[in-house]
Amino acid sequence: MAYVGQTRSRKLIAQLTERGHGEMTQPWEYPPRRTPWALDNGAFADWKNRRPFNAGRFVRVALTAASSDSRPDFLVVPDIVAGGLDSLRLSLAWADVLEPLGLPLALVVQDGMQPGDIAPHLGRFSHVFVGGSLKWKIATGAQWVRHAHVHGLRCHLGRVGTRRRVMWAKRIGADSIDSCLPLWSADNLATFELGLNHPQLDLFT
Repeated sequence: MAYVGQTRSRKLIAQLTERGHGEMTQPWEYPPRRTPWALDNGAFADWKNRRPFNAGRFVRVALTAASSDSRPDFLVVPDIVAGGLDSLRLSLAWADVLEPLGLPLALVVQDGMQPGDIAPHLGRFSHVFVGGSLKWKIATGAQWVRHAHVHGLRCHLGRVGTRRRVMWAKRIGADSIDSCLPLWSADNLATFELGLNHPQLDLFT
C-alpha cells in the first residue's frame, strides 16, 4: 500500500483514489480527503520546522478519529526524529495514552535502535514504522521488515518517494510506504508509480 500526502486538487484526489493510493494525513489536515488513510503524528514536520511537537492537537485529532466512522489504518505513535532509545521511551509512554482508543498503533524506529530494543513491546503495536535518517533507513530497512514479520506485524517505510526507493521497498518486502513527493508534479507521480508497478526493473536501472 502506498500512502501519499493530502492534496486539495479535485483532479488529483480522483486520480489517486482511482489508482488505490491511500492518504497519510497530518494532524492539521484532518479530516482526510481520501480513504484508506493513516494518521501521522506530525512530529517530523514540527522537527523540520524547528517548532515543539504539538501534543494537544495530536490528541484531539486522535480522539476524533477513534470515534469516527472512517478510522485510520494505523496511528503513528509520537516519536523523536533520530532520537534512538529516547524516542522509544517516549513512544511507549504515548502508547499507554493511545491504547484505550482501540486504533492500530505504529511504533516508529529511529537511528540507534536495535530489533532487540523493541521486541519486548511489539505486542502493543500493529506496525513497525521505519523513520530516522535516510542513510540509516536504507542501511537497516530490510532487518526491520524481517523483524516485524517474524512478530506478525506489518512494516511501513516513511518518506519513500523516488522510483529507486519505491523499488527498494518492494524488494525488501515492506508492506506499505508513504511520500508527499508524488504530489509535487505529474512527473514525480509517474515515476513513483513506475516503481510501484514494475517490480521486474532492477534497482539501479
